[in-house]
Amino acid sequence: MKIAILTNAYPYLPGEQFIEDEIGYWAAHAGVDVTVLPALAAGTPRPVPASIAVGLDMARSARAWRLWFVLRALGSAIFRRELGYLRRARKLKPRTVTRALLHVSKVLEQAAQLQRYAGIHGRIDVAYSYWNETQACAALLARKAGAVRKVVSRVHGYDLYEARRRHGYMPLKRQFVADWDAIFALSREARDYLRQTYDAPPENIRICPLGVPLAATLARPSPAGCLHVVSVSFCLPVKRLDRIVDALELLARRHPDVCVGWTHIGTGPLLEEIRALARLKLSGLANVTCTFAGELPNHAVKAYYRSVPVDVLVNASESEGVPVSIMEAMSAGVPAVAPDVGGIASLVSDRCGALLGAHPDARDIADAVERVAFADGRDSLRVHARQAIESGFDAARNYRDFVASVVAIGAAGDREPARPPSRATYPLRQATRR
Repeated sequence: MKIAILTNAYPYLPGEQFIEDEIGYWAAHAGVDVTVLPALAAGTPRPVPASIAVGLDMARSARAWRLWFVLRALGSAIFRRELGYLRRARKLKPRTVTRALLHVSKVLEQAAQLQRYAGIHGRIDVAYSYWNETQACAALLARKAGAVRKVVSRVHGYDLYEARRRHGYMPLKRQFVADWDAIFALSREARDYLRQTYDAPPENIRICPLGVPLAATLARPSPAGCLHVVSVSFCLPVKRLDRIVDALELLARRHPDVCVGWTHIGTGPLLEEIRALARLKLSGLANVTCTFAGELPNHAVKAYYRSVPVDVLVNASESEGVPVSIMEAMSAGVPAVAPDVGGIASLVSDRCGALLGAHPDARDIADAVERVAFADGRDSLRVHARQAIESGFDAARNYRDFVASVVAIGAAGDREPARPPSRATYPLRQATRR
């Protein structure tokens, strides 16, 4: 069975570190011929298993070629339908129209690339898109052209929640949402959002959480008189890292006899702004230290929990899927403090950390860190954090089951051709804010 895994950049950098845990299960599955097709390929790729091929057929695009597909997009029915949606949703603005045009042109270009790949290497049995974005839509067009038999897609956070997009606009999803052979959501909450916001057919949605390898060695708590807080995220407004800084200031002032350390792992557009905020608010406190570790490869993050005492992982995001960063910490026995957004409630609870409200302020975060790090039952929280990963987010089980599900879809008979989308196929829905 020929499987094409469509990624943004993996195995090239940046991002998509979590495919590194999944790809080994594809390599171990008998009877599949797997090729990873990244849309971007710059620099030195990360290592992949020997049995996994990497093709650059979707990563080569000349400027004239891209311009040609922009011109094609202008006259396409897909673009006209998207303009109709924007008009009815009262989101018809120059920027949304431009985004729609660029997304449609990219879908058309990537569909042509997939068809060309299939013409050279043979028909693809299953195109699996790691993101529910332009590549996933392109695979549907390639299926219509006969280059692909089945199309499945994961959906995470940025590719799901409209509130995370400028102008609250998620391009194209309503046009294509009924056409995937399966959409793999990370949680029940994500499934419900797909149905309520995009009118996704319930029979096409499967819940399949990501997972992490169970840490062989658990993290150590800090010695008495010390507190080490870790956060792991890209530095964007949606991550609300300023609230973590404010919470640390509160903690340090409440507990002047405790040495409070904060390590943030990750880079991003707001890194320098957050670093400056930390200097402004925390540098005058003698009992606080801050470390900005930058971007660490996936294996280094896991090793960090083995080598350094960590008391709590803090997430303050206003929108998430089911964060693997929290899973990795909990796998090492580190309790998490996180808000009840996206699918976090399927992972974090007061039994293994602290589940906050959707809009926690600095005081809420500080209070929760105190409960987790200083309470008499902190050791049981660490045990329960590990148990939560063992029961629901063990990579060995989740990825093996996911691969088997995708292969079973590829082995099933072909579906009936989808009817052309119409206005009635994507009615306006009020987005659930996440």
